[in-house]
Amino acid sequence: MTQSNTLNRILRKPETLVFAFCLWVALTCNFGYWSIVAANNTAEFLPGLAFLANMTLVTLGLISLVMLVLAVGPLTRIVLTLSLLVSAAAGYFTYKFGTLIDAEMLVNVVETDAAEASDLLTLPFIASIVFFGALPAIAVWKFPLNRRRLPIAIRDRSVALLLAISLIAGPLYFSQKEVVSFGRNHREVRHAIAPVNAIAAGIVLARDALEAPPEFLNVGVDAVHMDASTTGLPRVHVLIVGETARAANFSLNGYSRDTNPELQALANVIYQSATSCGTATATSLPCMLTQGGRIGFDRSVRRHQDNLLDIAARSGYSVHWVDNGNGCKGLCDRVDSRDVHLDAIDSICSDSECYDEILVHELKNLLRDITGDTLIVLHQLGSHGPAYFRRYPDEYRRFTPDCRSVNFGDCTNEQIVNSYDNTIAYTDHVIAAAIDVLAAEADHIRPSLTYMSDHGESLGEHNLFLHGMPYKLAPDEQKQVPMISWFGDKHDQLVGLSSRCTLASKQHEISHDNLFHTELGLLDIDTNAYDADLDIYSDCLATTPMLAAGSH
Repeated sequence: MTQSNTLNRILRKPETLVFAFCLWVALTCNFGYWSIVAANNTAEFLPGLAFLANMTLVTLGLISLVMLVLAVGPLTRIVLTLSLLVSAAAGYFTYKFGTLIDAEMLVNVVETDAAEASDLLTLPFIASIVFFGALPAIAVWKFPLNRRRLPIAIRDRSVALLLAISLIAGPLYFSQKEVVSFGRNHREVRHAIAPVNAIAAGIVLARDALEAPPEFLNVGVDAVHMDASTTGLPRVHVLIVGETARAANFSLNGYSRDTNPELQALANVIYQSATSCGTATATSLPCMLTQGGRIGFDRSVRRHQDNLLDIAARSGYSVHWVDNGNGCKGLCDRVDSRDVHLDAIDSICSDSECYDEILVHELKNLLRDITGDTLIVLHQLGSHGPAYFRRYPDEYRRFTPDCRSVNFGDCTNEQIVNSYDNTIAYTDHVIAAAIDVLAAEADHIRPSLTYMSDHGESLGEHNLFLHGMPYKLAPDEQKQVPMISWFGDKHDQLVGLSSRCTLASKQHEISHDNLFHTELGLLDIDTNAYDADLDIYSDCLATTPMLAAGSH
């Protein structure tokens, strides 16, 4: 056999195609990953070059090891094609926004609606998919592959696997101090290597999907609504679930910009900062409204148990969930729910979505039909990015110049922050408008309101944007959220919430873990599921006739 024939046979092996794929992906779809590596390469010139060379070999070996296991036989071209497209997409978001890909992030992708997805389909993103994913995929299908007998295929694949392992083991052996210490000090890098990050996250989700769903857990089956009022007026409590609002940008929290002028002008408003359960809606929302808290949170388990809405309905409340397009993640499956994001109200809605004032409009409609104690949950579109400019009308462009693009690359950091602050100012208006609606009905109802955001947002700090970082690695900007309470005069009088007590409650260190129990307390629902230690207003409620009689 001639030398050229031998070379030709080697080039036509599937393993050669896999290694070529891995080299391409490592060098073109992992700019975000290499940015992390380069930013932490503080060694002098020659040692620094050696570190980068070793990291290149380890990275190439890791990607190769995964792909050699998955891209087998007739699946080779299919697996490589899908992996190219996934790598191009994941690499774009990691580089552009600092997004790290884990199972929770994949859940967010799956549950993203059409409007949110359209905000992310920018020309740079599409170009990245085409040039780094689609065009190389064409080459994958044109690459000539020789047929081999099974023993030869096993031999070749075994040799390739040994080579991939050697690419990892060699640098670890000769530069263990530098490479291993980097990996331990920067654990986030494992979520930044495409397509390994997406494949690992997909395996976790597939494993969860294949597991039999847990038996539905009934919580609060003993729930009883204990109402101490003698007025006969129905209690109406509104819970506004905010979206992507971080505490740092609320002037109620000390932010230098006046982002909360309307709420600051109202009486009986209490602001507190809290720690979120997660950094994305898919985790935070079910965690906020179910018993159990953040520690040991399992999304699939929480989805198969009673939540605050179920318990309130069981106790006698009329319960309504009103959504502006983000979805209730299964929480509203057993109560009245309505999605208003496409309602045809010209002053509030466009062809694709509505501003959050649509929630206040629906609140007015619900209040017309109040006949008994009622819980109304309003789920905002809020400050969801990157299309911040679409979350507020022109009259709320208070901070300019604001970013008017879904592509952050078109804007300066100042413009991005201005747009985000405009969303917070508009949320301030929406909450204040809901309070005004409730206060206007105070002769007919006993109103109260709670607002809490599901998670925060990064606006360029640490070179990160948006949200969804793995919780242990996420910065405070993605985990510190606002909580706002308002109590109507009749609620204050009949439930015993004094101004001194509510002001004292601001000293609590609170988190999403508190919301479930605090809401049960505010609703006067007696159940074994309630924990007074987690109710931030339990001391305030201790003087009510209901509690004096021994309830809770």
